[in-house]
Order: sequence, then structure tokens, then C-alpha cells
Amino acid sequence: MFQFDKKQDVLDCLYHNQRILSGIQVSVNLDSHSTLSLDFKTAEENTVEDNRGTYKEYSYHYSDDLETVTAALTFRCYGSFMTTFVNASIKNDELFKKQAYFTPQQAITITITNLMEEYQAMANYQHKDWWTRPFFTNNIKEIPERTQSLLLKNDNSYFHLLPVCDKEARTDLIGTETGLQISVSPFHGGYDQICTFAFIFGASKDPFQLVNDNVKTASSFCGQSVLPREEKSYPEILDYLGWCSWDAFYHAVNEEGILTKAEELQQKNLPVKWMMIDDGWSEVNGKKLQSFDADQEKFPNGLSSTVSSLKKKFGVNWVGVWHTLAGYWEGIAPDSSLAKSLEKHLYQAKNGSLIPSPNAEEGFGFWHAWHSKLKKDGIDFVKVDSQSAITNFMAHNQSVGEAASGAHTALEASCSLHFNNTVINCMGMAEENIWHRPYSAVSRNSDDFVPQELNGFKEHALQNAYNSLYHGAFYWGDWDMYWTKNHDDQQNMILRVISGGPIYFSDAVDATNPEMIWPLIYEDGRIIRCDQPGVPTEDCLFIDPFKTKVPLKIWNSSKGVGVVAAFNIFEGNEIVRGSIGPNDVTNLAGDEFILFDVLKKRHWKLKKEERINIELAENGSAIYLLIPVTDSITPIGLINKFICNHAIINSWNTESGLKLTLKEGGVFAFLSKGQPLKATVNGEVVPIETYSVNQHIYTIDCQTIDGEVLLEVEIAD
Repeated sequence: MFQFDKKQDVLDCLYHNQRILSGIQVSVNLDSHSTLSLDFKTAEENTVEDNRGTYKEYSYHYSDDLETVTAALTFRCYGSFMTTFVNASIKNDELFKKQAYFTPQQAITITITNLMEEYQAMANYQHKDWWTRPFFTNNIKEIPERTQSLLLKNDNSYFHLLPVCDKEARTDLIGTETGLQISVSPFHGGYDQICTFAFIFGASKDPFQLVNDNVKTASSFCGQSVLPREEKSYPEILDYLGWCSWDAFYHAVNEEGILTKAEELQQKNLPVKWMMIDDGWSEVNGKKLQSFDADQEKFPNGLSSTVSSLKKKFGVNWVGVWHTLAGYWEGIAPDSSLAKSLEKHLYQAKNGSLIPSPNAEEGFGFWHAWHSKLKKDGIDFVKVDSQSAITNFMAHNQSVGEAASGAHTALEASCSLHFNNTVINCMGMAEENIWHRPYSAVSRNSDDFVPQELNGFKEHALQNAYNSLYHGAFYWGDWDMYWTKNHDDQQNMILRVISGGPIYFSDAVDATNPEMIWPLIYEDGRIIRCDQPGVPTEDCLFIDPFKTKVPLKIWNSSKGVGVVAAFNIFEGNEIVRGSIGPNDVTNLAGDEFILFDVLKKRHWKLKKEERINIELAENGSAIYLLIPVTDSITPIGLINKFICNHAIINSWNTESGLKLTLKEGGVFAFLSKGQPLKATVNGEVVPIETYSVNQHIYTIDCQTIDGEVLLEVEIAD
């Protein structure tokens, strides 16, 4: 149970009578360049009941000496979590005189001088305007600026501090010499009152459930529409294999190149079901959008011709296109006919840029006009880039919360109308974007995959794994495209299959290696997707695997089977060593498990608490399944796929052995306590082989079977 203790001038937060946040202070910044430390004045305590149950509410009031600036902190303590609200105001008498206002940034600051005595911390901070990455420390004074999620651990519990971007203001964390600062910023001037939901702080023994619960709870307190991932629908299109033009062509994308690539994929019998035409297709003037049409030199027959060819000639089911939240990188060309025809749906910012209106009703008109045309051209979905630029465009124009809320609401209303809300959000990991998308379900989870970077995978994997801890509570993460023929191709394909999100690649013409795709997909192009976003295993949460000689391990699950991927991303280019076991996968049911090394086709039998040691060579990677042991036969699944068990549709234990159905044919493997006597595939007797690498694994080859497979195995008593 959270509670507060106020003695003299010191305000502390306690959890089960242990001090967790100590020495809470409040200050404000005014546009007169003055910083005021506010003094504690009064306190109120009440017991309140709502639909979540009974909670204790603590309100603490602060002001300056003249009581012209006041601030109230209200903490609602619900047992395992507490919410914090800030209400600050400036008393401006006689409105015809010069007024005082809060500064656009760090208007109100809550300083926590100390945390609990012993702790570890992992912060996700906005290292660029568009992206976040992890930071590991045991000193709150080192927490980076623009931290958007802070996970803590002491000997007893995990704690999670999650800042919120509410209707107007955004809350950020930063470590300073005086302690951890929690700053509230509207990113817009002229406010003499700021009232906002600032952050949620929760505690639990389970760090993964803690973060998910914090997001789910906080979203219910927000003043705008935002849903946790669990309440969103994953888009059907993104359940299939895709290809993106970006790394293949960059800005030189054109109709000829796309159709040539589609022909190559068809000849290689790769079931690519969607293609994304990325940046470079639009008619632009410099970095401004000129019209809704495709560039005539690159697409001489228009966008509809390219789309029609992809669908009719090459078996592509869906085609998407790229645009930014501002239309193009710098918005709309002011002198274009487009700007004139849609004038009432655009907004002229103070820096001169012309963008779709951040007013939801007005902005919808722009997106509706564009998406209507795209739909007529055969486009089925969109990737929307540069989303976190909304704060840069709207600085000094509108509060950060209002601008983001209006912009995303307008966009998603149109995407819902025209594309069944199938949108890949991109370059949008700033708080204001994360907290203000009403319904969209997929968002890029890291900085770009850069195929030319020889050591780029290490940072890419680090960001995706640790960002997913908090970002995955809001969205299915898009862990970006990859190249199937590259120095890091196997690492990247394993990273994609553990992600739980879309799988797509971006090879240039004649550069696709099907062997780096087939283990991730079925014959119909459907991707073999895990149950949820992949996240670091518990023993990795506070260790930087780039700076420490341990494997980066990411866990997920698939139909009751645990999945763990391991990577060597250590900066020293040396062997790394660690361990793996059933407890790496949270809430994995069962008492005894088969640990199956998917790449090496080896297995171990482990109890719930047991572990085995593993090591990975320089740039090495591995993927393991943790399969609960069931009766006399334990099915592994199709070992030609990375998530072997995923193809098992139904499974029944019989008096003589096992009966099951598979989504499609392949090499089926199982372990048996008794000697296998007979196997049939769709009623036909087939041989049972002993796998050459592991004498205890039996296989049945049904690769030539099309469609679903009915398989039966009989074993000796």
C-alpha cells in the first residue's frame, strides 16, 4: 500500500512502510526567467471510493511567499499503484497590466531528492526527437533528459514510474545533482494555469505485468482517447509477409523498379502479400508536398497502374504508401494548387510551415481528400512517418497535448474510414504521439535498420528489446525491415520472429535470399507471429548487454510454448556466456519442459527451476523453445520453422499415441518416452526417422503435402 508521510518540510512516499520516494519538493519556472521554489502550506487526506475500489487521497498545497503562484499535488493511492495530478496557477491581478505565465518547458518541476537505499534502474529516454533507447544506472542523478519510462528494482519489488502526456502538458524525467526531476511542460506559452495528470507510479513482483497494468490504468485516467495494446486489433494485412521499397531504392523508387522486384519475388515463389512504396513516390517541391499525385517521371502511368500490376500480375494482395504526418517532411508547398484547394483544412504555423490542421475536424478534411484518392488508386494502407515533428511544427502555436491529439485524431479517423485503420506509425516515439493515437495498433519500436552499418545490429537489437518493455504495452512494435542477404541477416530474422509484430524485408532487386524468410512464414505468406511483443528476460532488465559480457535475451510465447531469442551484442566482440531456463518466460505453465535449440536441433529436459549454460560467439544468435512435456509424446512441431509449434492447430492424446493437425506440411518432430511404431499422414503410412543430430528426436517428413495435415503416431506401451 502506498502512503505519504509529511514531517516538517519533508514529504516522503512509502510503500509497505518503506521509503521509496524521499524529499519531494515543488518549483515553477516563469516567463520572466525566474525560478520559484514553492513552500509547503497545507495538507489534506481523504478516503475515497470509485469504480476501482477504495483509495487514500493526499493533497499537498504549495505557494511562494506572496501566494501569487500556487501548486497542488494530489496523489491517489490505490494499493499497488498511485496516480499523481498537478494543478498550478499564477494569480494575475488587473488584466490590463503585464501578465506572468509559466514557461513553455519545465513549467512545473517536482524534485525527488532520493530514492530507496539500494536500487537498479532502467530508463527509456528520447535520445532523438523520434526515438527512445534504454539507459542503465543505479544513480537517479544520471537519468537522461526526456526519460519516458523508468523501471526500478530493489530487494523486495519492482517499481515503475510512467510519465503521461495529457490533454495539454507533457511530463518528463531527468536526473540532476539535486535528485530526480519530474517536469511538466505544455511546450506553449501564455498559460497561467496548468492542470494535468502527470504520472503513475506502481509496484509489483512481476515487472512485465507492472508496466502493462500501469499503461492500462493510466489510459483510463487520461483526458483523451488512448487505448492499451490489449484493447486494440492487430491489422490483418500485417499478419502476412511484406516488402518495403526503402532500403532497396531509397528516394529513387519508381514503377519499373518495383515491378522488377515483384517479378523476382514471384520467380522465387516467395508469397509476399503486401508491398510498401516508401518515401520518394510523391510529387514534391523540395521537401514540401506539391500534390496528391505520384511523381510523373517515376510513375509515368500513375500510381494506380503500378498498384494494378502488382495485384493482377504478381499476386500481391495489398499495397501501401508512405507519407508523413505533415504531408511531407516540411509540410505542404504554399504556392501549390493543393494548398489553395484545401486551404480551410491546413494550418500556417508561426515558423511559416503549412501543415494539415491539428484541429481534428479541420485536419480530417485534408486526410479524407488524400486517402480517398489513394483508395481509388488501389492503396490499402499507409505508413505515416515523422510523427514526432508535430511538436517542432507547433512549438509556440499550441500546447503539445492539444496539437498531438488533434493531429492523430484527424489522421486515424481517415485511416479508419479508408483503410480499416491499417497504419504503421513511424518516427513517433515521443510521449505526445504515444499517448494521443486513439486506435492504431502498430508503431515503429526503434531507430532505423541501416543495412550498411557493420555494427548496426547491436544498437538496433538493444533499442527494440528494451523499448518494447513500455512501448509494447501501448502498441505492437514494428521492429523495422531487414535485408535477407547481409552481414547480419540471420540475427535480424531471429529478431523479427521474436518481435511479435510485422515481418517485412527491403532487399534490392536480385538480392533476396528465400532461405532467410521461409523459417518465418507459411506457404500462404502468413507470418509465424508470437503472441505478444517480445521483451527482455527478467535477468536482463537492468544489465546493458552492449557493455557487459552477457547475452541479450528476449522472451515471448506461442500457444503455450515459451520462446527465447539470444544475441551477442557485446561491444568487445568476444564470446558471451549466460543461462536459459523455463523461468525466463513469465507465467509459463508446466512443471517439466523440453528446451529445444531451434538452430542446432538439440534438446534438454528441464524442471521449472533448472537452467542450462549457453554461450554465443561474436555476433552470434540463437533461438530456443520451452515446450511443456505432455504425456508419452511431446510434439515439437515443424522444425523447418523457427516457431516450430505454431503450425499445430489441434492435438489429441490417444490410447495408442498422438493425433494432431498441422497448418501445412513440413518436417514434423516429436519426443517419445516409448518406441514409435507407426505414423500416418492423411491416412497414409509414412516412415519415422531418428533425427541425425539428436537420437532422441523423431521426425516425420510431410513436406510434399499441400494444405492441412492430419498426422497420427502410435507408440509401444
